[in-house]
Amino acid sequence: MTDKKTFGSFIKAKRTEKNYSQKDLADKLFVTEGAVSKWERGVSYPDITLISHICTALDISEHELITASADPESDRIKKEAKSFRIIRSAWFLVPTISYITALIPCFICNLAIDKTLSWFFIVLTALMCAYTFIPTVSMFFKTNKLLIFTGSSYLSICLLLFTCAVYTNTLFWFPTAAIGTLIGYTVVFLPMLLSKTKIGKFKFVISFVLTLVLTLLMLCYINTQTPFMLTSAILITLYGYMPVIVCTVICTLRLDAFLKSGICVFLSSVVFYFTGHIATLLFGPGSNNYEVDFYNWPHHVNGNTLFIILFTCIIVSVVFITIGIIRIKKNT
Repeated sequence: MTDKKTFGSFIKAKRTEKNYSQKDLADKLFVTEGAVSKWERGVSYPDITLISHICTALDISEHELITASADPESDRIKKEAKSFRIIRSAWFLVPTISYITALIPCFICNLAIDKTLSWFFIVLTALMCAYTFIPTVSMFFKTNKLLIFTGSSYLSICLLLFTCAVYTNTLFWFPTAAIGTLIGYTVVFLPMLLSKTKIGKFKFVISFVLTLVLTLLMLCYINTQTPFMLTSAILITLYGYMPVIVCTVICTLRLDAFLKSGICVFLSSVVFYFTGHIATLLFGPGSNNYEVDFYNWPHHVNGNTLFIILFTCIIVSVVFITIGIIRIKKNT
């Protein structure tokens, strides 16, 4: 620690900056005014147990107190923290005041024009939905912010959709919209929510499997409202999800990165190439021509293009798999 006089001058300077009298500082530290006076006159040092309390009272760091000098890094951190608090307050207050300001005239106009509240509830739920995104209700919680944001924003979207369905007296489409939104949330947010759990390694596998289940559920519900070829739709959905789920499972295996990439590219390209053929088998012949004839491009554009894509992807996959095998042999 610096000499007593330098230390005392520093204490006095910081006390003066705060507009504290010696008595004010003494009261905050539960010591006598005389004790503070002795510190500032360089007669004695404060007790070591008072260091943290002095730092809090004078808004300084322990490093600044011990060295009796300003710490530029500490000042920078304090300024940044203060700026962050201001921005955070503005992030909360500005949208909140704006939403309330928009809500009041809508409430008055709906009552004045229709003599009842009708479309006002759409405005209300729309603003509630906006509030869950900006500034988000997760600001009121210290932990699990992502989970709270995900749940609150999804529920607010569903509430808005339900309100619109009730207002238009067309509730039949609401389950489809709710499940469709949930599929999007499952793809985007579920992997992030699972990333820090014990099953985080399988986050993408779980996410896509659940997405598949939700998609099949949505198809079944739509079929109850508008009948269609449900079996064919389920089969083509399973066919489309198969390479995605298999590739995510492969990515969880302890294999060389190039080897895994090569397998995934090969599998995805093959499934993509035969999608049109599978669709034709399930739903009947279409208008697309899958025949390959490089001498007659105008009449075989689709078939030629698909074949070139397949051939290119297979070459890339073979290269990746070869590199992966070579790397494995080198490591062993």
